[in-house]
This record gives sequence, structure tokens and C-alpha cells, in this order.
Amino acid sequence: MALTDHPIDDSLATWQEVTAERDDWSGLLLGNGLSRHIWGNFGYPSLFDKAQQDNTAGSLTHADRNLFEILDTKNFERVLADLAAAIRMAEALGENARPYLDRYQSIQLALGNAVRSVHINRTGIQEETLKAIGHVLQAQEYVFTTSYDLIVYWAMGAVNYYGLCDCFWGSGNCFDPTDSDVPEHLTPIYFLHGALHLVVMGSGLTRKLVQTNLQTLLDQFGRPLDGDKQARPLLITEGSSQHKLQAIEGNDYLAHALDQLGECDLPLVVFGSDLGEQDQHLVEALNRNPDRPIAVSIRKEGKSKKEIRAVKAILRGSLDADPLVFFDSESHPLGLPSLSGA
Repeated sequence: MALTDHPIDDSLATWQEVTAERDDWSGLLLGNGLSRHIWGNFGYPSLFDKAQQDNTAGSLTHADRNLFEILDTKNFERVLADLAAAIRMAEALGENARPYLDRYQSIQLALGNAVRSVHINRTGIQEETLKAIGHVLQAQEYVFTTSYDLIVYWAMGAVNYYGLCDCFWGSGNCFDPTDSDVPEHLTPIYFLHGALHLVVMGSGLTRKLVQTNLQTLLDQFGRPLDGDKQARPLLITEGSSQHKLQAIEGNDYLAHALDQLGECDLPLVVFGSDLGEQDQHLVEALNRNPDRPIAVSIRKEGKSKKEIRAVKAILRGSLDADPLVFFDSESHPLGLPSLSGA
């Protein structure tokens, strides 16, 4: 099958056919489809909805939900960032910061509980599955992911980070924008929308958490850090593309990651993402290199021919690529049925 096909065609190439025509696919953009393939419970519709399912201890309170409504967002990072700013301002003016801190701690607790209720434990995923993902990452020159779960991070560890890096090599595992050049022999992994193991300190620095003898990463998520009551998880969880872009531009690490996506002109594979309206900022970054080939995975299972044609037509209308090709996700190493069923 040729790499170019007609927009109304419902056929999909296999990954083997795609690589037979060219074998220099060296960039990878991962979406939540990979995570859902590994663990079906990642298919929850919204962390915000999950966190307000009931009024039991540890869920969003009425006062918490009011803040989301006033700020017109469902993005936890945005609300927590605004509360952190309010806490700093109150303290600087000698005013009582307790009401803001109470809301901050309540929302952070609800976020942590919501994530732990849907996220699989590390021991629930076969080591061979994570190693298989890790080997795919190692074969790339650049990797970007929009998923904020721990699958990619665990996969990096499963191959002992050999040949991989994440740019958090500053003091205290912090990201330093002045020291972000990647050595030629390493493949950088960029978490475009943050991740469960990333936090923003009260100082504004972004750092990664690491597992300890006492706490896993999931145990640490959404809980206060010793010595920094204003540290917050770095997750761009949901919202419009414009709101996501505003949050990204307000963080040194996320802004750097998005800029790297825009600068990368290598032939790129998009796996597990439909690059919908909420990801228009990613589409605009990709379109900075219109002459670059892009191959997009589509999951055939559960889709009619009409739906496949619709997906292809939408992506052809938004992505600038030469060529733009579509392939069956199950034929790719990351879509193999053997990886599913954690």
C-alpha cells in the first residue's frame, strides 16, 4: 500500500507496509491510547468527574468545586497554581493564608485519591510488557507523550534508562532550562502535559519524584512534600487547547517540551492519539515542519468504516505532513495484543 491514499478511503496500512516504504521513523508522539491498551481502566472520562463522584472524605468538597466553577476550568493544576499564588500573596501581606491552604490541601487530596482509584500498581504490569515499551522508546531519537500516567516512566526504568533521559538532571532532580541540551547518544522523553511523578515546587522549579524504600510514586502523588507545603502535581489534565497552552506556557519544563516538539523535524509516528480539538496546540507545533512525514495509528477495533474515514478526513484537514499515512495500531509493536491485559 502506498503511503499516500485518498481521504475518503477507509483502508489502513500495516506498520510493516509503512516501514517497508521508509525505515527512518525516528520520532514518536504517544497519547492515552497506549495507556488504555495496557490497562483498560485508564479509559475514565475525566479526573475531575472522578474526584467529585461522591461527598465522602477525600473527594472534592462543595467549596472546592466552587473554585473550579469560578475559574471556569476542570484542570487541577490551574486551580492549585492560583491557590499557591494566593497563599504566597497572603503571607507576604501578613494576612491569614489558612483558608487558601485549606482549599489547596483539600483539592490536592481529592486529586491524589482520584488518581490512585484508577491507576494500576507497578506490580500489576508484567515486566516483559514494560520492557517491550522501553525497547521501542530506545529505538527513537525523540519521544513525546501526552499521557500523565506512569506507564512510560516505568518502561524507562524497565530498561534501566539505558540510552534514555528525561532532562531532570539538575540539583534535586530539578529541570534547569539553562541546562537542557540532550547529549547526542541519548533519547529524550518529554512529558508534554506533565505526569504523576512531576511536581512544581513552591519556588516554581519543576522536579521529578523518585520511588523510595517507604513510598512508591503512587503513594507520594497528591500528598504534601516535606518542607514545601505549596508543592503541587504537574498535570495538565483536561480543558480546551487554549487553556492547556496557557498552563504549558506558565511552566518552564512544559514550555521547553512543547518547543522541542515544534523543533523536531524527523519523520514522526503518532500512536494512541487522535490529536483532537483539545490538542490543537500540539497540531500547531507539528505543523511547524510541514515537509515532515507523519504516520498516525488508528485502532480499527470497534470502529466502522465510516468512522475510520471520518478520523482520517479530520486529521488530513488539520495536519501538514508530506506524506501523511495511517496504519492499523495493532500491527505496531506498541499495539500488539500481547501487551494488553495488565
